[in-house]
Amino acid sequence: GGPLRVEGVGRDSIQGDVKFAEALAQMGARIEMGPNWMEAQAPAEGLVAVDLDCNHIPDAAMTLATAALFAQGTTTLRNIASWRVKETDRIVAMATELRKLGATVEEGEDFIRITPASLQPAAIDTYDDHRVAMCFSLAAFGTPLRINDPKCVGKTFPDYFERLAEVTKAAPVIAIDGPSASGKGTVAARVAAALKFSYLDSGALYRLTALAAQQAGVDWIDEPGVAAIALALDVEFSETDIRLDGQLVGDAIRTEDISAGASKVAALPAVRDALLFRQRAFNTAPGLVGDGRDMGSVIFPKAVLKVFLTASAEVRAERRYKQLIEKGLSANLPDLLQDLKQRDERDSQRSVAPLRQEPDARLLDTTALTIEQAVNQVLMWVREANW
Repeated sequence: GGPLRVEGVGRDSIQGDVKFAEALAQMGARIEMGPNWMEAQAPAEGLVAVDLDCNHIPDAAMTLATAALFAQGTTTLRNIASWRVKETDRIVAMATELRKLGATVEEGEDFIRITPASLQPAAIDTYDDHRVAMCFSLAAFGTPLRINDPKCVGKTFPDYFERLAEVTKAAPVIAIDGPSASGKGTVAARVAAALKFSYLDSGALYRLTALAAQQAGVDWIDEPGVAAIALALDVEFSETDIRLDGQLVGDAIRTEDISAGASKVAALPAVRDALLFRQRAFNTAPGLVGDGRDMGSVIFPKAVLKVFLTASAEVRAERRYKQLIEKGLSANLPDLLQDLKQRDERDSQRSVAPLRQEPDARLLDTTALTIEQAVNQVLMWVREANW
């Protein structure tokens, strides 16, 4: 990424920030300096590990520990005994949180050694330490991340996260909401494939959480346990498949048992909070297409394009009937129609995130449209969107 320019410190400055820039340069970053500014840019080939005496930049060196997550090889930061007598024991704190992200960490009295691995989603504890919060925020460039107690940055940099947001650019989101059996999932998946964006089937996440909890032996009413599983779900959606931990589970999450489990876990507030975070974490470059019932209203209110996709209840019932028959399952069309109407009523009247068309959402009625026509209409709106 980058380049990123910092003003107010430069080539002739005496504070440790200059030495920190030199350390980044040793890791491969492209550093330029002027009399009163510094500019950094990530190398195209990625960062490399370093073995560094940090006595001259003890506090700033904490950020190097996070940078090590993106480096090739094992990084060792030495002469950092002063970390142990700060707001918290920073060697212990950094080692603990780095391990949450998947790194292998060795800690000594005055050193820390970090070997990166595939980054894992995590909730980072900050220990009421402003530097811990700011350092680990950078890991969000590589994995879904939650910072607990972010307000601790108020000690030295109250608007840090706002300033960070100013120099980053969120990947675009296309939010497609609509009632059951409206075709939003099929349309969203095909739009994502056409744009080469990630795809999120939000409705499947509670089922996936229930399945993952069952596989882990965690009771569906164990709120902390299920929330932890929801936070760390390894899920992949495509136009035709759903994978959990790399395994195809499209059929497994549609069983009556898992459906019942999904209802139970969805009633747990901590699980809903965790899945709110997980859904937003799908928003990675180059972009995301998500479908559900509250994508544009709650999950991604700043989506570059919002589509409310619907169809008449009769047409939706016929579509669902054909799907069930094709799968060899028994189905009754009048019963399906009644169920859909009842679900529409529940979804639109619920107190939390009711199903509705947002004022800034485009209405797409697919009653008389083919899937291809619906997909083409959304893609046309994408081209018209200003992002």
